[in-house]
Amino acid sequence: MIQVYTLEGDRIAGAALKPGEPLPAKALWIDLLNPTAEEDKAVEGWIGSPVPTDKDMVEIEESSRFYMEGGVQYLTTPVLHATDSNHRTVSPVSFVLAGKHLVTVRYSEPKAFSLFINRATKAGNGLIEADCTGISVLLGLIEAITDRLADILEGATEEIEAASNAILHRREHERPMSTLEFRRTLTRIGGLGAFLSKVRESLSGISRLLAYMRANMEGGPPRKEMRNRLDSLERDARSLENYVDFLSNKVTFLLDTIVGLISVEQNAIIKIFSVAAVGLMPPTLIASIYGMNFQFMPELDERWGYPLTLGVMAISAVLPLYYFWRKGWF
Repeated sequence: MIQVYTLEGDRIAGAALKPGEPLPAKALWIDLLNPTAEEDKAVEGWIGSPVPTDKDMVEIEESSRFYMEGGVQYLTTPVLHATDSNHRTVSPVSFVLAGKHLVTVRYSEPKAFSLFINRATKAGNGLIEADCTGISVLLGLIEAITDRLADILEGATEEIEAASNAILHRREHERPMSTLEFRRTLTRIGGLGAFLSKVRESLSGISRLLAYMRANMEGGPPRKEMRNRLDSLERDARSLENYVDFLSNKVTFLLDTIVGLISVEQNAIIKIFSVAAVGLMPPTLIASIYGMNFQFMPELDERWGYPLTLGVMAISAVLPLYYFWRKGWF
């Protein structure tokens, strides 16, 4: 699908465009969502440069993600999406700066794009100016992606705090965590760790994109406002990366803690079985002796032999357990 956004004073207006139709004179941003080969060719005709395909966008080499060809800049970065579902993932998004036009190529629908569009299409949004160019829209999209990542990290922080309270702040009268609870908590914390790694991947891509833009802008005369926005975005990206590192360390700590608690619970269970086994050894020995059933065992012929044997077995079981209890071993 091709969505073209034209500059209308201090806002942008979007309209769907089909291959074969002319590009509007005030076109500022061309958004390609799951484009077909025909749509790619139509956009290439409009901007006079090739459009990255889905195979080109998954390349991980720096030279394949950030480069200039024929005066056109190509920037590709992984963006987190589907954050409201259980299948959070990252998908590459390509930004093509061709003169005053910006072309975005994406095969996913990050919420940051819809948030930016909802804001930029309203008058007095503070993002769009009368002399706005494609690079201004690009920086606005990066800002929306960064803000969205910050919101996502706030939600992840709440999840980590909830998991931390469930593990470390259980009340004394509460029963210990069951095996099912341990399994669920481990899965929950492990999922948070995997999610944070995807956030880190997205932030790392944004940081590299901004660094490339700064290096590229050194040769040109960008406006001071544009450079200030770039500085602000770089600071935001760095601060979020530091915060992700902090959350990752906290997740690692919680994983180590819960694994340690599982070990403690296992040791306690094994200790109970060990104490029970030691306590039952003397009565088992006595029962084994009288189970020999030799002919010359005087107690077998006495009326008090059976209750006496049971009593000795009970005393021999209680004495070791009493000794262990006095020592505080259980």
